[in-house]
Amino acid sequence: MDYLTKLIVKIRENRKGQTMTEYVLILAAVAVAGMTAYTLLGGKITSEITTVTSSF
Repeated sequence: MDYLTKLIVKIRENRKGQTMTEYVLILAAVAVAGMTAYTLLGGKITSEITTVTSSF
């Protein structure tokens, strides 16, 4: 039982895995937000680029 308790304490003290998971979740949220913005604004951005390039 003492071994199991020490193992649980050791796992709780190890924060590297938790930190990496948090970074991955933040990166995933930023990627989803970027794709959503691109999807919603894609037509408008293309139209603005076309307007600017045709003015030259």
